[in-house]
Amino acid sequence: MITKITLSPSRIGCPSIPGTMKGIIMSVKGVQEVLVHYEERSVDVMFDDKETSADQIIKAVGNEMGLALRVKDDEGKEDGSIAETCPM
Repeated sequence: MITKITLSPSRIGCPSIPGTMKGIIMSVKGVQEVLVHYEERSVDVMFDDKETSADQIIKAVGNEMGLALRVKDDEGKEDGSIAETCPM
């Protein structure tokens, strides 16, 4: 089944972060589409949940960029937690 999540970094140093995230996310097997929202500095991710999971996508970004990510639901509300994937 195709699942959609919206990710936003817990800290943003520059506007290039969402674009960099897109490249990392697209390399995860099962990711179907990535839409970058530069003004909101967020990224919508559509993926096949039989091939990957939100946790795997978040971990890939955290390992490459050292960022923790906030996950928003379909209504744009943050789930209240930060996925702590920052290895630093």
